[in-house]
Amino acid sequence: MKAQILSIGVTAPGLVNFENFKSMILQNQSPNTSEAIEKYSPTFLPPNERRRTTATIKLALKTAEEALTHFQQRYPQADSKLPVLFVSKDGDTLISAKMCQAVGEEEPMISPTQFHNSVHNAPAGYWMIGQQNQCPASAISAGQFAIANGLLEATLQSQTYAKPVLMVIYDLPLDDLIPKDASQKAAISFAFSMILDASDSNQKSDYPALDLRITQQTPTANFVDNPYSGLPAAEAYPLLQSLVLFESNGENSEIHFPLNQNNFIKVSLT
Repeated sequence: MKAQILSIGVTAPGLVNFENFKSMILQNQSPNTSEAIEKYSPTFLPPNERRRTTATIKLALKTAEEALTHFQQRYPQADSKLPVLFVSKDGDTLISAKMCQAVGEEEPMISPTQFHNSVHNAPAGYWMIGQQNQCPASAISAGQFAIANGLLEATLQSQTYAKPVLMVIYDLPLDDLIPKDASQKAAISFAFSMILDASDSNQKSDYPALDLRITQQTPTANFVDNPYSGLPAAEAYPLLQSLVLFESNGENSEIHFPLNQNNFIKVSLT
């Protein structure tokens, strides 16, 4: 199946946005992962909701807003109220850790704001409120299989709704109270977003299309140097790099993302 990329966003330490990422790749530079993510305020939210947002929610919303802003600029006549899909392995682990600590106190007291921010679809809820968007909104957690399932789900939703879908995949470091595992051991954050169109609109785009195929073929080793390795969301780094190189010189490479224990999504660009 194929999905046309209409817009891209990326946020991470040392990366302000996708244009910044593209410039670094073309100049054969590496991001400075010690640089803090620039301060961001979701101004599209009402003041009360804006004050309640956490670092996790802001990371997701900033990355979503970048993709949507570019989409609106590139396609001013298109409907910008899009179905959305938010994907994260563990969601807001800082809030989860604080709630676990509170429950263990002699007099447990949990903030109502922390409670509603702890649910996995909190970023999606804030996004839909701020954008006044009544389209379908989904939030999934697929562990180490986040990217493959996110790409597949967004593509299938686009086919179903016959319109583009905004997909946001994001992860932050685990709180110290939560045991780390092999798929999430990094101490930095990473998020990326794509607006994918698998409908029959034949929308012209500045970006290539994704060709997605399910396979049981064991992938060859990926030798891309990934400075954000250790987060499920950051495993998209080779794909984002491949997009830049494909646009620049037509260089293409197949990238495999695990879909489950036995299958992979093989992604190529067209």
